[in-house]
Amino acid sequence: MARALEVENVTKVYKSSGRGIEDANLRVERGEVFGLMGPNGSGKSTLLGVVSTRISPDKGSFRVCGLDGVRERRKVRAKLGLMVDRPTHYGDLTAWANAYLFASFYGMDEKKAGRALAELFEYFDLAEYRDDKAKTFSYGMGKKLALIEAIAHDPELLLLDEPSVGLDYTSQLAYQRKIRDLASSGTAIVLASNQVDEVEALCDRVAFLHRGRIVTTGTPDELISTLEGLQRVVARLRVPVEYDPVLEVEGVRQVVTEGKDLVIHCEERSGIVADVVAALVRAGGDIVTLSVRRPNLEDVYVKLTGEALRDEDQPAG
Repeated sequence: MARALEVENVTKVYKSSGRGIEDANLRVERGEVFGLMGPNGSGKSTLLGVVSTRISPDKGSFRVCGLDGVRERRKVRAKLGLMVDRPTHYGDLTAWANAYLFASFYGMDEKKAGRALAELFEYFDLAEYRDDKAKTFSYGMGKKLALIEAIAHDPELLLLDEPSVGLDYTSQLAYQRKIRDLASSGTAIVLASNQVDEVEALCDRVAFLHRGRIVTTGTPDELISTLEGLQRVVARLRVPVEYDPVLEVEGVRQVVTEGKDLVIHCEERSGIVADVVAALVRAGGDIVTLSVRRPNLEDVYVKLTGEALRDEDQPAG
């Protein structure tokens, strides 16, 4: 049986911005949850756009369930489910009508679509709102509706771009259970997200994108294990200060800004956190909060690229 997704040297660069993806190579197996991580502009959405056949690559090829993604677009689309990061709906149609329209596009007959949609509306707590117009929905409700539209037809490959952003706690739990259920039934899932806890919990493998290129791929445990012996100190300061004194502390490997936080990667030696705090105070820093944690995928990304995974405008993972 063919892999769910094979991407070979795919390149798509936009002349207006110089951004996109270059020479991307991926393999995603059936039943696998595969994560794509990278800051804004790193190429995650472009890569999903190519795989979904919405965007034509400048060069390279890809196959979805054995089908040529460039030459057999219509057949490929029938295998896919897609949720973009900012979904839109027909505002004057009801939620049910929007979802049914998607189901019909995928060739579902009325009876089958009705059963699948009724189950999903109930699962995502939208049953009582099914006859409300989509334009009355909150952002989170719109995200849940988009999830329903993406999975109702049982796609073989599901593409998700920041699916959990905007979901409340209960909805996130429901979404994660559904992702695990889909994977266990054989659906391959490509999840573009910088929600670090979500990716570590759900994804079998992860690829880091940096400035349009895939810099590494591995399981979350494999990637995090490369930082063995290090710890992550996160300091939020009342106002920014120059942090050069922190870099002079013995055992400090790297300092990077993530939004309003300073993240210090340092060795696990006795007294090093106190030394870091002292250096911040010497620099004039007024520490509002301080935490010490084990390294995570954000830290691996920083180590590999020297850049933060998220900027101030991106939600925390």
